Amino acid sequence: MNSELSFEKAMERLEEIVNQLESGNLSLEQAIEIYNEGVKLSLYCDAKLNEAEGKIMKISYENNTYKEIEISKEVKE
Repeated sequence: MNSELSFEKAMERLEEIVNQLESGNLSLEQAIEIYNEGVKLSLYCDAKLNEAEGKIMKISYENNTYKEIEISKEVKE
């Protein structure tokens, strides 16, 4: 996956892929190819979210203890 791809751009592309797949206007081969791209983007986004969570945990570390913080993994629209 392109390391310069932002999380937001990856999510936009995922939305495009979902719309294309839902349209039913793709051949089977096209649908499989674009589905594969979607899986890769999904894994990329998941890694970015995990990275962000790790940064938040590091930032919230104070006085040798972690503060209790709640992190929602849901992507809000």
